[in-house]
Amino acid sequence: MLTRFESLNELKIRIYLWVIPCIVISLISNTLLQNVDGVHLFEFTINNILAIWFIMSWFFLYKRLFIPFTEYSNLALVSYYHVTTFFDAVRNYMVVGGGSLGDFIIWMPIITLFFFLTLGTKRGLYYSIVIFLTTFIMGIMYLHVLSTESIDSLGQYYFANLVYIIVLYYAQHVFKTYADLEMFKKHAYYDSLTRIANRLRIDEWLEKKLKNFEEKREGFSIIFFDIDHFKSVNDNYGHKIGDEVLVELAELIQQHLINRELFGRWGGEEFIIISSTAGEETVKLAEDLRKIVADHHFKGAGKLTASFGVTHSRQGDSIDSLLNRADKGLYQCKSCGRNQVSYIK
Repeated sequence: MLTRFESLNELKIRIYLWVIPCIVISLISNTLLQNVDGVHLFEFTINNILAIWFIMSWFFLYKRLFIPFTEYSNLALVSYYHVTTFFDAVRNYMVVGGGSLGDFIIWMPIITLFFFLTLGTKRGLYYSIVIFLTTFIMGIMYLHVLSTESIDSLGQYYFANLVYIIVLYYAQHVFKTYADLEMFKKHAYYDSLTRIANRLRIDEWLEKKLKNFEEKREGFSIIFFDIDHFKSVNDNYGHKIGDEVLVELAELIQQHLINRELFGRWGGEEFIIISSTAGEETVKLAEDLRKIVADHHFKGAGKLTASFGVTHSRQGDSIDSLLNRADKGLYQCKSCGRNQVSYIK
């Protein structure tokens, strides 16, 4: 199951936590494949220092410590390691041995991803191009002494590097578009005050429920309720306390819905629950919620009560006919003294 993240920064940190171990593995494997002698001692030492630092930075990110410093220091170290390793590969292996870059290309997507993660889409593109041009100039400097195999390997590296930059650049745009759509959907379907479903979302739920009822005879019930004398709460304590009461009520009801009922704010102080139960079972749920509200002490407003209208789906129902019956039950409660449940069959 895919995890939903609270923010893009949280997602970015999670990607770091996967990318950094890959870089550490690359450093360690590179070290193990070298001979620790005078020629390679400097590179051996650098690889080990970098591996230790990246392990420490992984811990910092995991604990959410020094995040900006960790990000930019890792960016500087990854860039340094990438450029110096490329230069060493060209000068000491391709020029002298006439070989290829080997598995150097394999790690390019991770390195390029690191650039975009840290700097974002636009700055990441510019920075990736600068690093690419740096390695391009290094390669051109030795082009005249390289073998055909080495030139072919170098060409593949440059082509792959450009492809990675382009793909990751547009992938960032795709991801941003997806994130914007998710944000739009969240704002479109959820009440900004209580953070539960709004009327638009409830209408969609009811349409789907009614369609299933017509096609599969899957019955359902709705519970329509509101806070008694809510106008007095606003008049006596102010609209700020009134809003806090609505938020507290939404949280209270959500905590006591156990059968995957659908719950949303219809408008003002009115809320709706869509349940797959029927008849007395739904009435019992409404009665339990009524008692919970009546026993609860609302911050800033004290004891409050709520009235509940209950009905179930009928053949030929529309959203309006269903809600009208529930609304009728609610107003029966109001006319009979409030703080009760009324069931309209």
